[in-house]
Amino acid sequence: MPVIKNRLRDLRRRPECIPLRRKSRRTPQAGCKLDTSTRLIAPPHTLTLPALEGVKDRFEFSLGCDAALPLARALITRGLLRNEHLQAATSPVGALEAALAKMVDDTFAGARDEFDIDLCISDRLEDYRKPEDVLFFVWNNSTDPQYIPLRPVFERLEGNPHRERLMASLYQWIYGAASRVFDPFGFDEAKNVYVWRKECYAEARENGEDVDLEGEVEASDPAKVVKYIRDAEQLILNSQKAATAIDSITDKDVRAAFAKAHTMYVASCKIKLPAMSEDCRRILDDAAYYMDAYPVPGLGISHWRDDPIVAWFDEFCQEQFESGSTCRAPIILCFRPKDTKFFLQIVEALPGLVRTIAGLSEWVRFALELENACNYGDR
Repeated sequence: MPVIKNRLRDLRRRPECIPLRRKSRRTPQAGCKLDTSTRLIAPPHTLTLPALEGVKDRFEFSLGCDAALPLARALITRGLLRNEHLQAATSPVGALEAALAKMVDDTFAGARDEFDIDLCISDRLEDYRKPEDVLFFVWNNSTDPQYIPLRPVFERLEGNPHRERLMASLYQWIYGAASRVFDPFGFDEAKNVYVWRKECYAEARENGEDVDLEGEVEASDPAKVVKYIRDAEQLILNSQKAATAIDSITDKDVRAAFAKAHTMYVASCKIKLPAMSEDCRRILDDAAYYMDAYPVPGLGISHWRDDPIVAWFDEFCQEQFESGSTCRAPIILCFRPKDTKFFLQIVEALPGLVRTIAGLSEWVRFALELENACNYGDR
């Protein structure tokens, strides 16, 4: 029997693509498949960390290494940059690399990253050349989104009196945690794309064009999504009731997975990235001028592969890939090299970001395992 592969291209046949609200300011590039992550243009001086089992780190400085000195000193003060990092490094950038790589590696604790997160500290963004004496913290995910179907979990809860509310809570926990580390695609996103598509078709029909509004749009109305996802915000369990409901799950593997999802969600809510100054926000807006497409969703969550969420998830992502636009990273922060307080707040948030990625990666693998065990592909 075939094993179901967890890739977007397997979800369903793609319908006609829709235009996005924003148009690219650059010449479109050919693209009709899920390519590897868009890389920042390498400046004259680039130091690259070896690939980790978890997050990949890149540090890029095209104007010399002076910008790394305040950051390195800040890590020394915190005890995060030690003798072993300094002895093995030939520059402040190398010491900074080693210290942050060790932190990320220790936090991941050997877990596998399913989202190919790319963590970069650079003094340049793509197509941006104006020197401003600033650094950018860029956190990006792969252009090949992951997908979690909840139907196999739903069926494992048959007979449980808390089934609907447990599933609503699970959806909210996974979606909420994912929202802290990248852009997820769920019910709200599907509804937004549906409304936009419906408006486009209605306008085309008014202009006399022959379009199949009912067949191509209404067939994927998000109102048809299962109740526990559609009404998840109203059905979600609070922490006290969630613990009792989780304990009622008889399947030990499913019970453990629910407990981890809840713990991951609670921990992700504590992630606090620093707020940029108005000056740095202006510089970031200017630097990101050519990154005019929405971030690629890191994760899609729905009941099953034939529901409206998946239909619009597939359509939205395909339009992104074929538009030729440069998609923004989900997290980009701009700061001055001497603003070590800002940098240390990023460092403090980093373990939480990494642990959330590890937790979501584990859930992607668990959901795929349940899906393959159900043999839905043979039905």
